[in-house]
Amino acid sequence: MTAVLCPSFYESAVQFPTADEKELAKSWVEAHSCHAWRNGWGLSNYLLNVQIVSLPNLRIIDFSYGHTGSTHNVSAWQETFIAQNHDDILKDGEFIWADSTYPVRVFIH
Repeated sequence: MTAVLCPSFYESAVQFPTADEKELAKSWVEAHSCHAWRNGWGLSNYLLNVQIVSLPNLRIIDFSYGHTGSTHNVSAWQETFIAQNHDDILKDGEFIWADSTYPVRVFIH
């Protein structure tokens, strides 16, 4: 998590398209839709939902991946090792912080 949030990672891993790459993308959009949508060259419907469980210092302690962006967070959470083995991992009174979209459980707050 810390590595992904580091500006140097973003600078080295993310590259915006060149003018030629944009033109190829625009041609693809036009060929697969219509001329009016040609300038919409960036696609955001191919997202992945990666569920990360981390410590407050952002050290990743568990994760699940491979879910499409439309997968609800709870479904991705249920694929984590901690969710599947919470009785063995969390001691009495211990829990994982989560937002209000997650179901209320003894081990999720």
